Amino acid sequence: MSDKILLFDLDGTLIDSTEAILEAFLQTASDYDITLEGREGEICSMIGMTLADMFLRIGIPSETIQECVAKYRSYYREVFLQKTFLLPNVKELLQTLPSTYQMAVVTSKSHYFSEKILENLGVLKFFYTIVGIDDVMEPKPSAEPILKALHNLEYDSSRVFMIGDTRFDMEAAKNASVVGIGVNGKYQKDLAKYTSLVFADMEQALRYIEALP
Repeated sequence: MSDKILLFDLDGTLIDSTEAILEAFLQTASDYDITLEGREGEICSMIGMTLADMFLRIGIPSETIQECVAKYRSYYREVFLQKTFLLPNVKELLQTLPSTYQMAVVTSKSHYFSEKILENLGVLKFFYTIVGIDDVMEPKPSAEPILKALHNLEYDSSRVFMIGDTRFDMEAAKNASVVGIGVNGKYQKDLAKYTSLVFADMEQALRYIEALP
């Protein structure tokens, strides 16, 4: 049985891809004659949702959502590596964690983009698997992405931690009966409504987990 299993959200938890997301999102919306300049804060507040739900919320008709998501991914592909960065100290913190831990990424980003980003940023080696939105039938807040990451592992659910910066991460943790660890970021300001364990940054969150027996 693994010592502890750490499941990380990606956007806003390990990486900052805000610039790439906003650029692709605004370009896509403009193709449908929707102007989003000045509404960047609104878009950021939706990060963590599926792309389909984000585009529905800004007024894209449901019958064109799949086409819209495809357009977004085409724009995103052009900029995502150049405009995505690790959040402060993430790589250094991952390097300091005990070798007995198992770590994975559980995200609403596509598997392809997630893997390419982690590889480009030099941290892919830390994770035994990536579960992206295209790897499951139901994304977070469903339990399915977490349970898929845990598939074939022997584990104690009290020693499995879903670490994220949005309510979708915390609700998924609850639905999967694992521990939700909130890390304050710029996308969600009321994480304490969804978990009693909220930390100012990744370092505090990981030190809390390490201190647990």
